[in-house]
Formats: sequence, structure tokens, C-alpha cells
Amino acid sequence: MLVMHDSGLIFVRTRKAAGTSVEIALSRHAGQADIITSMSPRDEALRTAEGGRAPQHHLVHGYTPDREPVPPGRGPGVRFYNHMPAREIRQQLGADTWDRYLTVCLERSPYEKVVSLYFHRHRTEPRIPIGEFIESGEFHDAFNWPLYTDAGGEVMVDTVIHHEHLQAGLDALCTRVGLPALVLPRAKSQFRPPGSDYRQILTPAARRAIEEAYAPEFAHHGYRW
Repeated sequence: MLVMHDSGLIFVRTRKAAGTSVEIALSRHAGQADIITSMSPRDEALRTAEGGRAPQHHLVHGYTPDREPVPPGRGPGVRFYNHMPAREIRQQLGADTWDRYLTVCLERSPYEKVVSLYFHRHRTEPRIPIGEFIESGEFHDAFNWPLYTDAGGEVMVDTVIHHEHLQAGLDALCTRVGLPALVLPRAKSQFRPPGSDYRQILTPAARRAIEEAYAPEFAHHGYRW
């Protein structure tokens, strides 16, 4: 999650939709006053290698963290965190700032997100069957709808960039806020085998479970099998 004051941009970080790559790319253009939340140690190492700005202004003023890295999620002294819902960001920044800035997030087909999450959680063979992954309930963890909607289910962000048209969406965003074109690092793409098609991986039962669990995303964005 980033707040870029000079660009007037708030990036709401969603899951399994290239958010890590985009956040790292955006952080290259962040200024000293901007808010940048922390990521996992692996992703922070990639951000450093890619020339991105390190986390800053995401902690409660005056809080001094322990020697261990501040976790990317909620925690003591953390004001802004990774995958922070839009409604909480608005509350922390204030409605005036939220309304003046351009707010944006990424989204992706639920079928693709669940398969991506499956390979991210189970990176090496032998992997558990996809049906067992679905039955465990882990597949719900890529449900982004609550991250960019309010309590009534209304979308709060100005722009949703779809992963299926990621580069075009990012190019339009950068033109709108006056940023250079983003060059994305390949973050986490190594976990999913090349050429893996969700239609060949998901069973009929898995498909039904995803369509039920992710119903608001299917309905709003018009995703189809």
C-alpha cells in the first residue's frame, strides 16, 4: 500500500493480482514524505535490488520497532500495513485526502487468483490435490472484494486495473498522475509452473466453490470461465 502525495495517488494493495510487482515499481518514484508499507523480507530484498524506496511513514509517530523487521500486517505500532482495506486507509488519512487523491487497486479473475495462491502456498512437489486445497478453506484468502469496498459493498476506489490488461491500465494510470511508465519486476511469478491453465487444474467442484465464494467479484467485474 502506498500514498504518493506529489502524484496524488493512493494504491490499495490487493492479493494475487501483481500487487507486489506494482508496489515495488511505484516505490521507485516515491518521495521522502510518501507512505510506503512494509512487505515480507523476500519482497523487501527484491524491492532493494530493484531500486525501490524502503518502507516509511507507516508506523505510529514516535514508535521504535524491535530489531526484527516489522511484519507486513497489523501489529504494535503499525498505522498503515500491507493489504490494508480501503475503508481503514480512508479513516487514517481522513476523508478529505482520500477524496482528493486518485485511488486505485488491481483485480484479477478469481479462477486465476485461486490457482496462483495454490501454487504459492504449495511451491514444490508433491503438492496436495487442488480439491484438498479448496476443502481446507485456504482458497478464500485471495478474496479481494472487502479490500476495496465499503461496509455496504460499494466500490470505494476510483479505478480498478484488471490484471488481464495490466500494462495498458498502468500506462493510463501513469499518464493520468504524471509518473514515468512503470517497469515491473517479476515478483512471485516463479511459483506457478509456466503454461498452467486454470481450466485444466480446477475440478468441477473447485470451480463451483470459487464461483460461490467469490460471487461479488464475478458479478461486479463480469469474469467468466
